[in-house]
Amino acid sequence: MTIAVIAYELPSDRERTGGVSHFNHRLCNRLVEMGHRVTAYSVRTADEVQEASYRIVTVARDAAGGRLRRYYAAPLVGRKLNFDGYDLVLSSGDDWAMKRSRRPWVRIMHGSAWREMTHNKRMLRKANLLVQYALEQVSAARSDITLFNSGDTRKLYPKRSGDRVVHLPVDTRRFTPGVKNGAPTILFVGGLDSRKRGRWLLELFVTRIRPAVPQAQLWMVCEPSESAEGVTYIRMASQEQLADLYRQAHVFCMPSTYEGFGIPYLEAMASGTLVVTTPNPGAVEVLGGGQYGRIVDDEGLSDALIESLRSPGSHAKWTEPALRWARRHDWSVMVNELLQAGNRTRRDQYAINEG
Repeated sequence: MTIAVIAYELPSDRERTGGVSHFNHRLCNRLVEMGHRVTAYSVRTADEVQEASYRIVTVARDAAGGRLRRYYAAPLVGRKLNFDGYDLVLSSGDDWAMKRSRRPWVRIMHGSAWREMTHNKRMLRKANLLVQYALEQVSAARSDITLFNSGDTRKLYPKRSGDRVVHLPVDTRRFTPGVKNGAPTILFVGGLDSRKRGRWLLELFVTRIRPAVPQAQLWMVCEPSESAEGVTYIRMASQEQLADLYRQAHVFCMPSTYEGFGIPYLEAMASGTLVVTTPNPGAVEVLGGGQYGRIVDDEGLSDALIESLRSPGSHAKWTEPALRWARRHDWSVMVNELLQAGNRTRRDQYAINEG
């Protein structure tokens, strides 16, 4: 098929980008690998995105310079685009203002701005997220089918018979288990001062975990902060570097207050690494309520991490079923769900036209 992907966010070699950008990149590459012709519509340019086997059309280039311009300017500029030449449109971004074509339009909802708003402390950011949530409602309603990344995300939008929950995937060819040698290590991936709560984990490590486990190491994939014994910062890690870190770490911890799904949890699970985290909707769903990793309250996090570092032999209770669960969430499953959703929409449109 000839497929258009609305992917304003793509990974850039010039700045750190989030999980949605990497999802879009992998989706486009996997579709090309399957033999489809793919064009991504993005605020990025082709020379910014490494290892892209798909075509990139830049929409509102200046929108790459800031979130507000990407959220609002890019969809408005995108109104001039015509998608009638494609067999399928997969939208993984802010498409609320874009003109719908006569082709199947599948919206992928990666989470909810409403949940992010309730877990954000900055008033200006909260106001923007409230507007974003309203626009997400418009986007979900205008699509032919909306696929939600979790049950928690699904319940925040109007119910339509064709919409469904489809968990986000993990690349099980890249994220694989390995031998865990060396000092007991915790891995964190995210933002220091965001809802991921990296700075809080850093404080717990310095004040409680390292004193209890003197050889413990903390690897933080984020912008560097203050130096501390046993702490290593990794900035702008490639996917290969990230996969190696997941494989080598003994424990993965991202004590986020909100995750719509939580791809890093799934990447750790696919790497045979124990996840220890605090409760949030994504963690509870991805970890099966605690079957595939440890979910503890804030007060118990440091003790759970200390115990996990001291007793690696106990990890198999969680990591073995977690690895099986992760392998059932390979990219091939997600791509087939997307294509099947598009095919259902085409059949429905054909039936309506014939009727």
